[in-house]
Amino acid sequence: MAHPSLTDIPITTPAGLLVRLGCGTLWLLRRVVDIAVLALLAYMASAILAQVIGRYFFNYSIAWTEETATFAQVWLTLLEAGVAMRYNQHVGVDFLILKAPLPVQRLVNGLAFLLGLWFLAVVVVGSMGMLSIGMMVKSPALRLSMAIPYAALPVGFSYFLIEFAIAMLPRVLRPGQTATVRQED
Repeated sequence: MAHPSLTDIPITTPAGLLVRLGCGTLWLLRRVVDIAVLALLAYMASAILAQVIGRYFFNYSIAWTEETATFAQVWLTLLEAGVAMRYNQHVGVDFLILKAPLPVQRLVNGLAFLLGLWFLAVVVVGSMGMLSIGMMVKSPALRLSMAIPYAALPVGFSYFLIEFAIAMLPRVLRPGQTATVRQED
């Protein structure tokens, strides 16, 4: 029996409206993250190129380019963890789980899902304390608040938490089926 898509729920029902709103919000969030990742990558490459040109052609080191490129790399890495989760690109060994009976698969996947949610939630909540510390500390070159790079932790891991839940929930509800990556454009 084929499982209906979430978008097949009639929009006239409250559940259908909520699902459509959630799908639209997820689509918008993914586009914002994609644009941010591309912008951060372009900036990081440009800043490093400026640093290399300044250092080797003009014998002048531009200190702020190294600092901001590092901040961009931190943001890029943490946002990309969620993007990799969206495309199921994290390393995982599920050979034995797929060979187990469906009830065992459901149990193991459910435990992995709960453990992953718990871990990511702990990281998000724990990283919020870093923001208060970051507001008191300034970066060396630009004297910016370190809350800017530290904010990458709760933002990046929150996005990772969302993508983790979306990727893992089908494995819990319908174990044994091969995972398919579906990009909603």
